[in-house]
Amino acid sequence: MSVHNENSKSLKSSLFVDYKPAELKIASQWLVVYYAKNPITQTMQRFRVVVPVLKNKTERIKHGKKIAHEINRKLATGWLPFYSDTNSNDFKTYQFCKTKFLEQLASDITKGLKRADTERSYKSYFNMIELYVAKKNLKLNFVFEINRSFIINYLDFILYERNNSARTYNNHLAFFIGFFNFCLVRGFAKENCAVGIVKKKNAEKIRQNLTHEIKLKIKSLEQTNFGFYAVCMITYYCFVRRTELTKLKVHHINFEKNFITIPAEFSKNGKTENVTVPNAYLEILKLQTKNANMNDFIFSADNFKAGAKQLNPKRISDNWERCRKVLQIENKYQFYSLKDTGITDLLNAGIPAIKVRDQARHHDLKITEKYTSRNQTSDEIIKNAGVNF
Repeated sequence: MSVHNENSKSLKSSLFVDYKPAELKIASQWLVVYYAKNPITQTMQRFRVVVPVLKNKTERIKHGKKIAHEINRKLATGWLPFYSDTNSNDFKTYQFCKTKFLEQLASDITKGLKRADTERSYKSYFNMIELYVAKKNLKLNFVFEINRSFIINYLDFILYERNNSARTYNNHLAFFIGFFNFCLVRGFAKENCAVGIVKKKNAEKIRQNLTHEIKLKIKSLEQTNFGFYAVCMITYYCFVRRTELTKLKVHHINFEKNFITIPAEFSKNGKTENVTVPNAYLEILKLQTKNANMNDFIFSADNFKAGAKQLNPKRISDNWERCRKVLQIENKYQFYSLKDTGITDLLNAGIPAIKVRDQARHHDLKITEKYTSRNQTSDEIIKNAGVNF
């Protein structure tokens, strides 16, 4: 099959961004004609494939259409004719790899291998990459253009220009590693250029445990915004994460045996687990769901009351910030200070760490033990232990 390349004017309109599909053209010469965008000039170029002469005209037409079909199949996979003498996988477009990555992710979600929230997170990573490319006036046509230098500069953009945390930096780095592992396995990339880039050391969390005075301020919400107070208390008593609690429904509560079931499909660790509802929180939960249907969300978009419309997790953070300012609570007391304080209070009350681990659904006891408070002065129990040598 001989291919002749000649430059042409950019097409004014095309149904496709990187190519115009192949078509059989019958004139004095029988040709299959198609167009592809040159990644260097960013203009469409015309390509021709001569259809071999056959005695039977019908057979020649069939053969020409078959050639066109095969070319279109290759074009649809990201192949471009400029590199026909090399391995076409070396030149997969960024958009093609992104699409395939998200398609597999959607399939994994359907099979229950990944959570739906993961798709939202990964799409946000792609959106940020494209924002960076636009902001820096870069070109990103092929996946190989995301090289080590690109990734390092992008991560610096996340950390320093956008002033995000080291944890966010590390999350973006982990995304690149995962994305290129996907591309590497499928032959879309020759190497994982994100591997070996060192993570940033996470700074200590600025949030602090709630003091007795702060707890009293939050308790005042019981009278002014009971729904949000119930949200705060499920975080303190049951350690339910923000996104998880927006998906919980009334039928997930077992009032007789004091527990809430967190289904695997929206649990952070991907496991179905039960969390105990302490007696101190049980009455609050009963009031919160008093007139609700079993299929209602425990905390809905209707001002955190039980209801049919799902709550956006961001509203919890936004409402915490408003309440914090109204109640004159310092910035170091963040929403998840409720969870930190709840864990710390249980440990300080003498509850075995393994029990607290299970309630917090930590995968490792070491994570739970990080919440044990350190001595600021002297420890009264040690001081009065009466141990002698």
